[in-house]
Amino acid sequence: MYKFCKTEQSAARQRELEQGLLQIMSTLRYEDINVSDLCQKMGIPRKSFYRYFSSKDGALHALIDHTLMEYESFGGNRITRVSRTLHGDLKSFFEFWIQHEKLLNALERSSMSGVLIERSISYAASEAVFPSRFLPGEDKSIRQHVVMFAVCGLMTMVLQWHHGGYQESASDMAVVAARLVTQPLFPNASHLL
Repeated sequence: MYKFCKTEQSAARQRELEQGLLQIMSTLRYEDINVSDLCQKMGIPRKSFYRYFSSKDGALHALIDHTLMEYESFGGNRITRVSRTLHGDLKSFFEFWIQHEKLLNALERSSMSGVLIERSISYAASEAVFPSRFLPGEDKSIRQHVVMFAVCGLMTMVLQWHHGGYQESASDMAVVAARLVTQPLFPNASHLL
C-alpha cells in the first residue's frame, strides 16, 4: 500500500505527496482523481509517486494513518502525562479532529468517511497503541472487539459532529464520550444476559 520510509528526507517527501492528495481532494472527489492527474498537479513523474505508494488508495491510507500517528504527539506527550483525566484526554481528541477539518471535509465530500473509521480501528488494534493496556484482565479477542466498538463509536461521533458543523464544544463532546466509556451502554439490560 505505502512505503515505510527509513530517512527523514524520504518521510518528508512522502508527507508532501499525501498533503498534495489532500489538497486535490479539497476540490475534486476522490473517485475523480487518478495518479497521472495527481502527479501532474504536483509536478512529479509517476515513478516518484510509485516510489512511495503502490496506488492512489495507498496514498490515501498513508495520509489517514500518518494523521492518526500524529495524534500520539498532539497536545504534548499525553501518554506519559501524570495529571491526565478522561475528560481532558477526550477533549484533546475532539480538538485534534477540529485541526484536521480539511481531511474530514475531503473524506466527506468523496463519501469515504468509512475509510477513516476502518483505518482508525486498524491503528487502534496495532501494537503502536498497545491495546493490551485497555482491559488488561480480558481475553485478547474480547479486548479487540471492545476497542473496535469504542473506536468506531468515537470516530462516528467525530464524523457526525463535523457534519453538523461543530455545534457542540470539544468539551461538551468529551462529556458525552466519557459517559459512553464509563457507564454501561444499557444499564438495565443485565437481566437479559
